[in-house]
Amino acid sequence: MRIAYLCADRGIPLSGCKGASIHVRAIAQALAQRGHDVQVAAVRDTDGVPGFLPGITPVGFDRSLKDLKESIRDAGGRVLASEAYGLLLNSLCFDTLENIHRQGSIEAVYERYSLWSTAGARFAHKHRIPYVLEVNAPLVGEQRAYRDLALPEVAEGIEAYLFRRADAIFVPSEELRDYIIGRVGLRPRVIAIPNGVDLRLFDEPPDLTGRDRERLENRFVIAFVGSLKPWHGIDSLLVAFERLKSSEPRAHLLVVGAGPLLPRVREEAERLGEDAVTVVGAVPHQQVAAWLRYADVGVAPYPPLEDFYFSPLKVVEYLAAGLPVVASDIGQLPQLVAHEQTGLLVPPGDATALAEALARLCSDAKLRRRMGRRARRRARAHHGWEQVAARVDETLERLRGKYETGHPSAGKTSPVLVSARGSR
Repeated sequence: MRIAYLCADRGIPLSGCKGASIHVRAIAQALAQRGHDVQVAAVRDTDGVPGFLPGITPVGFDRSLKDLKESIRDAGGRVLASEAYGLLLNSLCFDTLENIHRQGSIEAVYERYSLWSTAGARFAHKHRIPYVLEVNAPLVGEQRAYRDLALPEVAEGIEAYLFRRADAIFVPSEELRDYIIGRVGLRPRVIAIPNGVDLRLFDEPPDLTGRDRERLENRFVIAFVGSLKPWHGIDSLLVAFERLKSSEPRAHLLVVGAGPLLPRVREEAERLGEDAVTVVGAVPHQQVAAWLRYADVGVAPYPPLEDFYFSPLKVVEYLAAGLPVVASDIGQLPQLVAHEQTGLLVPPGDATALAEALARLCSDAKLRRRMGRRARRRARAHHGWEQVAARVDETLERLRGKYETGHPSAGKTSPVLVSARGSR
């Protein structure tokens, strides 16, 4: 099947290290490895992606659109300019899909949901082909809570339009599925699929060298991988680690990632000393496995959040690396981390409970090894990108069959809501 994969989110660089970038590349590559012709149209950083298997079709930026964005900003509307720019990009995305289509007929559109994008849905409707939408977050709510939103009614209207137009919607968690069902007032079929992991990276991870390796050897290494943002719980982790360090001198905190709290983490690392904390910053995704090779436990210390809809990539990577996981007992995490089997669950935001769980694993090497073996088996059985792509593939083939036979539901606005990262 010839699939156009559209990512119109300007915050997701295709060649980036962040989870969203990794996810886009992983899904596209997994579908290509299943024999599909996958053309990726992305609006940011479409060149120079090492080892990327599918063809990549960059979306160009028209100079006149940039000039318009600057003129609106000069008039004092920075947020409005950005949102208008996002809306205007739809014409370029639509034209790009048409160009791909002229080179060889597109048989399905797979789009990663972004706030202002309607091009994929309109293109699929025009050509009467399946349109599936991957929704990774309630973006309108996130934009309101953490950023600025000048055109809320437009954003909500686009969201409702996409949810109703899609033939299938993939989401990463039951919580996000419930949000979508509540948003559009439908009770469609839903398949929840957590994030996947590239198992090959952890089969034979590269080794660290020199000072990097020396700092981690013969330590009890607690690894945190991911964005350093307030809702990832790094503050609780720093408190818990300092408590643990006072009674467990071998404890060492490894932080891999970047974000707005990076300066605070570096400040704490300097205060505690390099024997206590290693702050790596952002690294290419292929290097994460090398750092986790020297870890003894992975942590996902999320704070209490009212709507926890995440399917954290870090957790499935910890599992694939054969690490026991200490995670907050919130949202989807109890489905990913089996308490007392592949890790330990603690109350979200409870630094004392987090420190106690880490101390328990620090003092019991046999427990760590037993949990680590189970974690790796679980990752291999359930969380490879191949399993995720197989589900995407299954849904796409089913939808293509409906369109080819003229099934009454094909092309209608009533969607089939599926869940999170793959189906056929």
